[in-house]
This record gives sequence, C-alpha cells and structure tokens, in this order.
Amino acid sequence: MTIENSLRSAEGQQLISNVASAFGIDKQKAAEAVQLLTDELSARIQRAMLSRGGVADVVSLVTAPAAQRALTRPDALATSGVAADGDDILDVLIGSKHVSRGIAQRTARMTGLDPITVQKLLPVVANLMVGELQRQSGPAIAKVAGSLPGLGGAGGSPLPLPGDIFPPRGASSNSSSDDLPSGPTSGASRGPIDAGNPLPVPGDTIPGVGRRNRYPQPGKDDNPYSRLPDIVRRGGERVPGPDGGSLETVIRSILGNLLGSNSGVVGTMIKLFLVRWIVSLVRRFLAGAPSRR
Repeated sequence: MTIENSLRSAEGQQLISNVASAFGIDKQKAAEAVQLLTDELSARIQRAMLSRGGVADVVSLVTAPAAQRALTRPDALATSGVAADGDDILDVLIGSKHVSRGIAQRTARMTGLDPITVQKLLPVVANLMVGELQRQSGPAIAKVAGSLPGLGGAGGSPLPLPGDIFPPRGASSNSSSDDLPSGPTSGASRGPIDAGNPLPVPGDTIPGVGRRNRYPQPGKDDNPYSRLPDIVRRGGERVPGPDGGSLETVIRSILGNLLGSNSGVVGTMIKLFLVRWIVSLVRRFLAGAPSRR
C-alpha cells in the first residue's frame, strides 16, 4: 500500500481526524494540508534517494526506534517532543528553515489555514509519514538486513572509516613488535594512536544522521539497524537472491514502491524535474492572471 492509499484508508482518515482535533482545525482543511505536505515530503525523499548518501540518510530516518511514536500516540501529536523529532526529519529532507517556511506558506494559501498553524503541522506530518514508511517497510528491510553478512543479523560491525581508531579501544591486540613504530620508547604502555576526528561523510553534519549512532554504547541504543546507514553509504554490499542487487538499489526499490514512484534513478529525476517545471508554469500563469473583481 502506498502512502497516498494509506491516507485514503479508514486508518488514514482517523489519523487526519486526530490531527484536526490536536490543532483545532477543520477536518477537511486538515485533510487537504496533510495531503499537500505529504506530497512535498514524498518528493523530497525521492530526490534524496537519487544518491547513495541520500538513501543512507533516509534509512536512518525509517529505522529510528521512535519513528512510529506519532502514529501510535494521537494524544502526543501537538507535543514538543513530536515537533522536535519532526524538525530532525526536516533537517535531513529539506535542510533549510527558509524552504520549510516556504512550503508551509504555499500550503496555507492553498488550504486557507493560518501559516503559523501549517508551520506547526509540517514537522508532525513529517513524523507521521516516516512512521508509516517504517511500519510498511519494516518487514522488507529486516529481511534485507538479515541477508547481509556485514550486519551479522543487523548487529555486526562495518569496515572502519578513515580516522577510526584501530584496533578499537579496549580490544586485545596480538601485534608483534614489527607492527610498532621504531624509535625511543618509554616504560609506559603503548595505547592506540588517536588519529583525531574522522573525515566527514555525507550526513555527518545533519542532526540525527551519521556518526552519532555508528558505535552505540551498550544498553543505550535499542536500534538493531544503527549501522545500516553507514553500510549503505559506503556501498559495495549486495543483497543475495533472485530479487537482490546492490543494497542501495534494493532499499530504494522498497521505499520507492511505498512512495508510488519506483522508476529508477533516471526516471525519478525526469519525473521530479518535469513536475517542478509544470508547477512553475502554473504559478507564473496564476501570478499573471488578472484578478477578479
């Protein structure tokens, strides 16, 4: 079931009623706003997934343990926690508060809602959309993750990135003296060389994505897929089986089916730019049309 079909279902209509109730707005206007914002975010996700780094960023979102909190807690839709989680999602998908405000203002004009209200709705809809993506893609992603030797049942360790400390701190080492640098030595025991901060990879500067979850502390991370985004970002992994292929392509296909657009990278690029061109023409036409008196 695509995200659009989910909104039309009985559960989707109830969800819209919950949104309308939480923000004190008309249900019909809430439905229009949720649909428009979902379309905007869907296009942003598809655009992000044109690159391997973007696929990794989206995987970080849809595998987050708390992704479905807004779906399962209708009483929490208007809370600061849901808003903060939604802002993190928008940081990944949009990255600019100016652009987010522009989306909210366009939606407000088309629905007749107050722009401030729509600005509050945007992170909530982002939360709901990512939660629904997680709910529907969960079994397929679990199957893919379970087939990857690098994940070791969604818990293994990926190859080190440049700058990572190797061997890991606290790990035993059987290195011989030939492995150690030559020169004067003191009586102090040698420790691992601290290479400083590792080089950035795509997603490192985006809240909620990248290194923060790469090596979770035991007992502090309940996400079995915390290393999956890094494995996607590095590339090279292949999913075995008749429906397999590169990990990036398989995950893009899973999420593309749910977004109602699974035409590959080139097809998605053509569709996104064609839609943008048509929308731009319509806006110019409306802007130049004489106002009615």
